[in-house]
Amino acid sequence: MKKTLLSLISAMCISVAAFAQQDAHYSHFMYNQVAYNPAYCGASDLINATLIYRNQWAGMDGGPRTAMLCADAPVRLFGAQGGVGLSIISDNVGYESNFTAKAAYAQHIQVGTGSLSIGVDAGIYNKSVDGQWQFPDQTEAIFAGKTRKLILDLGAGLYYNVGDLTIGVSSMHVAKPTLDFSEDGETYLARHYYFTGSYNISIPNTLFDVTPSIILMSDGNTTQTDININILYNKKTWGGVTYRNGDAITLLGGLTIMKDLKVGLAYELGISKLRKTNMGSFEVMLGYSFMPERSKPAQKVRSVRFL
Repeated sequence: MKKTLLSLISAMCISVAAFAQQDAHYSHFMYNQVAYNPAYCGASDLINATLIYRNQWAGMDGGPRTAMLCADAPVRLFGAQGGVGLSIISDNVGYESNFTAKAAYAQHIQVGTGSLSIGVDAGIYNKSVDGQWQFPDQTEAIFAGKTRKLILDLGAGLYYNVGDLTIGVSSMHVAKPTLDFSEDGETYLARHYYFTGSYNISIPNTLFDVTPSIILMSDGNTTQTDININILYNKKTWGGVTYRNGDAITLLGGLTIMKDLKVGLAYELGISKLRKTNMGSFEVMLGYSFMPERSKPAQKVRSVRFL
C-alpha cells in the first residue's frame, strides 16, 4: 500500500499534461511569511531569522521532508523605508528533491493610519529526480535514472498592517516556468496564490492575547485553507490549534527560552483517508528576532510572527 501511494505521489509531479504542483505546507505559517510573501520583509521593524523542519506523514515511505530558513530585516534605501529578505527551502518527497533560494525586497508606503508594503522576490528553483518514472497504469517509464533542472523563479506580493490587523496577498511562480525532463514528459511550477490575515486581541486586565489567523493557498485548481487560533500568555508562552480543510487538525505550542529566541512545536493529526497510512506530521520551529540599532525610534507594527 505504501509503495502504491509513493508511486501516486511521484506520478503527480511529472506528466505530459503538466499537472500543477503544490508548494510545501507549514504548520507555523505565521512565522515564515517571507517564504510566500516578499512584501512582509521589514514589516515588523525587527531583524528576524526562522528555521523550520517538517516531517510530513511520518512513517510513510517517501513522505515529504522539508527544511526552511528565512530571514528579513528593515532597510532604508534612497530615503525610503523598506525591507530585504532571504528564503532557502529544501523539500524532498519520494524520488524527488526540490531546492529553492530566493532574495526579496519590499517597499513600505504609509497609507492612512496603516502601512502598505509592496514586495518582489527572485531566485533559483532546482528540481532533481532519481529513479524510474512512470504512471501506475503504464508499463513504459517516462525516463529512468537521475536528472535535474534549474530554473529562474519569481514572486510578488502586498502586505498591509493597521493597528492589530494584518492582511497579505501574494503570488509565487508567477512566470509558471517549465521543466522539461524528456521528449515525452514535462511539468511546470503552477502559479500559486496566497491570502493571509490575522487580528490580535488583547484581553483586558489579563496577561493573555488571542490571535486568530488564516492562510489560503490556491493553484487555481485546488484550494487549501488553514484557520488558526493562538493564545499567548505573558508575551512568552503560547498554544493553539489549526484546522486545515478536509486534511488535518494541528496542535501548536511554544515558548521564549531566551530574550530573543523562540521555540515552537506542532503535531498534525490527519483527518483524510491518508491518516491510516502514517503517524501524523511533526514540525519544529526556531525563531530569533531582535531590534536593530537606530538613530530614532521605529514605528511599531503588530505581527502574528511574535505570538
